Amino acid sequence: MDAAVRRLPSLPEPDASFERPAPMARLTTLLLLAFVATACGSGPAASPSGQPSPAPSTAPPGSSSGGVPGDVAAFGGALRAAGATVTELGTFDPDPLGGRGVRLCVSGQLVNVYTFDTEQDRQAEADRIDPDDPGNLGTVMVSWAGKPRFWQRDRILVLYLGEDPAVEAGISGVLGQPFARGEGRPPPGPDSNAC
Repeated sequence: MDAAVRRLPSLPEPDASFERPAPMARLTTLLLLAFVATACGSGPAASPSGQPSPAPSTAPPGSSSGGVPGDVAAFGGALRAAGATVTELGTFDPDPLGGRGVRLCVSGQLVNVYTFDTEQDRQAEADRIDPDDPGNLGTVMVSWAGKPRFWQRDRILVLYLGEDPAVEAGISGVLGQPFARGEGRPPPGPDSNAC
């Protein structure tokens, strides 16, 4: 048994001239790395979240393109970079659509984001939505409270039911024009989409 034990070479002694960086230098380095990771990170956003080119992508739907958010954080960041205030409000039941639902407050208006594991999963759900009547989801009919508009990109579907032109323009500036829009039932109150 002793013959089977192999000793690892010892590590060299540390150089006496080596000094640890000061705490402020370490913090600056960490912040710089976080900034670079955010800028180069998840899809288009140096962000859902802040970096985007507000111009719509010329890439075909469902394809990744630089500068366009592919997740909630990148999308939120892109909206912030365009001047909107964005707060994540938590999750919601995404039924009758699939994926995971995340609710955002964008400049005082509720915006629902559906996230998917793959672009193919997102596209399969988007294909169910009638572009002229977003209340028609294949075999399911939905009576949206407000004016439904859907956008899609990468792994997200975005639904906005409100009537604030600045919020709609902000979303369109980040994701391009909605692929589906229609009339839902009247909202329960004058500012029912406020958050």
